[in-house]
Amino acid sequence: MRLPVKYLNAYRNVKGRLDLMRFLFRWDSDYRKDLVITLLAFVLLGYSIYDLDDWMDFVAMSIEAAIIMIQLGAELSILPRDYRPSYGGVRYTVQTSTHIAYEELSFLMSGVYPPVVEEMLGFHYPMAIVGMSRESPLVSPSFDDTFMLKHKIVYREDVRERRYIRSRHQIRYIAIRVADKLQHTTNGVKLALQGTADGLLSGWPVALRKTYYFDALLTLEAFRSRILRNNIDGQKEVYTDLTTYFPVYKETINGQEAVRFTADFHEKVSGHIGITSILVTENRRVAMLFQGSTKAIGARTVSLGGSGSLDYGDMQRAQYPEDLRELLAAGMAREVAEETGFPDSVVEIKDNTLITGFFRWVDRCGKPEFVGLTRPGKIDFAKNKSIDGDEVIGFEEIPVTINTLEDFIDVFKYIRDKDINVSLSSLMALYRLVVVARYSRSGNMTETQRKVYDRISAFLFDGVPITPADGE
Repeated sequence: MRLPVKYLNAYRNVKGRLDLMRFLFRWDSDYRKDLVITLLAFVLLGYSIYDLDDWMDFVAMSIEAAIIMIQLGAELSILPRDYRPSYGGVRYTVQTSTHIAYEELSFLMSGVYPPVVEEMLGFHYPMAIVGMSRESPLVSPSFDDTFMLKHKIVYREDVRERRYIRSRHQIRYIAIRVADKLQHTTNGVKLALQGTADGLLSGWPVALRKTYYFDALLTLEAFRSRILRNNIDGQKEVYTDLTTYFPVYKETINGQEAVRFTADFHEKVSGHIGITSILVTENRRVAMLFQGSTKAIGARTVSLGGSGSLDYGDMQRAQYPEDLRELLAAGMAREVAEETGFPDSVVEIKDNTLITGFFRWVDRCGKPEFVGLTRPGKIDFAKNKSIDGDEVIGFEEIPVTINTLEDFIDVFKYIRDKDINVSLSSLMALYRLVVVARYSRSGNMTETQRKVYDRISAFLFDGVPITPADGE
């Protein structure tokens, strides 16, 4: 039986703080020292109380209590002072930024260029989504076509450990996020993509590595943010700008100063893999899942299907498939099953999920995101209007019937005209289908484009089972 949401939230808040303790104890020597001193003081205080028999014990108790109060401070926190969300009457908060601070200059995140190797693969900012999202992607339709048609994409696990802490401000950022009881912030174990997009097409095993959600907070989320504090007048001021750590370098492009992702940017940030699918219901309509305020990423947005990240445990749950796309489909199926309230239907949903493309989430330091398409199979998603009641609080359908791929263009227009606040990952999953739909309207489809168009059409409308592509 599923726990009520309020109890789940209480559990997550407690677990988030315990996860933060373990995380800091592992990586930060100052925290280890302060925590050991505090715990020893508590042990001594407990012993003094147990052995209380003369006035010297009262003196010892007073000294031990004083040590504890000095360590905990007025905030009653075991975090070192430099890390506390609130200290000395000053409260610290975080704010996401739309600009990158670089050598006393400021650059829009939407203007970040892809690493050179991915620019050669055609990655760019798609102008079709201008005004539909505050955040920015980098995508390449030609890359996606080749990626879809690869016969097999094998992978391996990179077991090297990474340490991402470069500044104490990162610790304060993560402490603020964990202390925010309005959002779920626990240290889940994830899978990250090690390397650039060309590795997905190279024929060599793609390197995946174990990472943690707190690694993402330390890098992907922290490096897009500023820490604010209240000044003596009670007004907010910038305490520090963490966008200075954004993994870019300055370059003159077309006579203009710009910034580009460094060649090794994936080494400097966690890069855990995002997965999002478009869910087409039994009514041949695109689902809309309304995200609640408690979701750590994408709160108060609309997803067009399952959306989340690839868990480390997905490899075992999927029985270590040989093809990376099969692993991605298993992760997408898990997200769809969880968010629509069909946790026992993961296998069936996986068999009805097709991986369609890839993009980089610029604002989150080039985070890798894979997108796909989920058909209903035998599950009545719309009839049940099932939601998890936790992160997803509402279910609706977009009033456009999908009879051909070209109908996804009308879905795209509906979202744009109604100004629906769709998450970037769902928007890009839909955009991928719009790009493929437009192949047929161009009048001069290439052979590769025709194969992609036919493959998606056969999957969605003819119920064709997913089989290895006939590419190289």
